[in-house]
Amino acid sequence: MDERRAALAAAIAGSALWGFSGTAAQVVVQRFVFPVWGLVTIRMLGAATLMLLFARPKWPRPWTWSFASLAVFGLVGSQVTYLEALFYSNVTTATLLQFLFLPMVAGYELATGTIRWSVRWGVLLTLAAVGTVLLVGTFSAAGFSILITPLGFTFGVLSAVAGAYYTIATRQFVQTETAQWVTTWGFLLGGTVTAPLGAWSLVEYHWPATQGGASLLAGLILFVVIAGTLLAFTLFVYGLRRLTATEGGVAASFEPIVAAAAGFSILGVALTPLQYVGGALIVVAVVMLGSSTQAPSPPSKRIRPP
Repeated sequence: MDERRAALAAAIAGSALWGFSGTAAQVVVQRFVFPVWGLVTIRMLGAATLMLLFARPKWPRPWTWSFASLAVFGLVGSQVTYLEALFYSNVTTATLLQFLFLPMVAGYELATGTIRWSVRWGVLLTLAAVGTVLLVGTFSAAGFSILITPLGFTFGVLSAVAGAYYTIATRQFVQTETAQWVTTWGFLLGGTVTAPLGAWSLVEYHWPATQGGASLLAGLILFVVIAGTLLAFTLFVYGLRRLTATEGGVAASFEPIVAAAAGFSILGVALTPLQYVGGALIVVAVVMLGSSTQAPSPPSKRIRPP
């Protein structure tokens, strides 16, 4: 397997873990009404601590405003806004609105010359977009419908903006540093910034009174920290080392497939024939992406290594 296909496999694996983690996070914030800021703080500081223990990346010298912006507006922003969109609507609406990050990323890379428009790109993006709508949407005799609330819509669009920024900015850093370096220090800085709000929200939170409920909640949070944060982000960032941000976005469309499968197996949410068709379209898009041997162009503007 060449480096580019290994990068694509890593990005897909990271997206799949986000799919499982999203289902777990839905249970945490909706069933247990766990505070969003508390969950974000725990997952980021927990993942950073584990990375420092096992990966031990070099200390960044010096810190830069561009990396701080990536950590706060990218890593923190994408997580907080997605979880808030999920809380105020549902996982379907949050996932569909978050997917708007892909056309944002593609538009940016087309404007900067990182990718060149072609029929192949048109087919890839169309398959990914239509597949996502079919997979997460609700269809009935009355037509297509999703649960939209003002706050859910606002946070969903903000999650797309934060996701686009995170994907674009991360690729520039990972050209000169390892994925472990980017995620470790990004998690640590982002978790430190959210710590005051996270701690305040946790002080007022009442844990489940039963041992079973408390154990389930703790297990789900641990899963979100390890699988949905540490492993998912590190694998996706590693993939961006050899992929364009747009290619990474297409690979990330694997997330709703896994989320739908997890919802079916864990939450008992039955899949419709159209959802299977949507998942198949996304798989075709990813297979087309993997069959290409075109290497990504280097970023038009490199960021000086921190």
